[in-house]
Amino acid sequence: MQSQKIPLTVIITILIQTVTLVWWLAKLDLRVHMHDKIIEQNQKIVEIIYRLEERVKSLTEELNELEANQR
Repeated sequence: MQSQKIPLTVIITILIQTVTLVWWLAKLDLRVHMHDKIIEQNQKIVEIIYRLEERVKSLTEELNELEANQR
């Protein structure tokens, strides 16, 4: 049986690709984490806007009732 050696350049290339992949995945994880925080903040804003819309609707209904009673 013949002994086959893997060239050093192949080993170095695979090592570099592995390190690059780990670095890229870490960077991707950070981006996802940042996007999650932004979405969470926006969700709070959406809730506030929804409450304000409901208040405006309620006030509009009350105003319409007052105008109707005044006539």
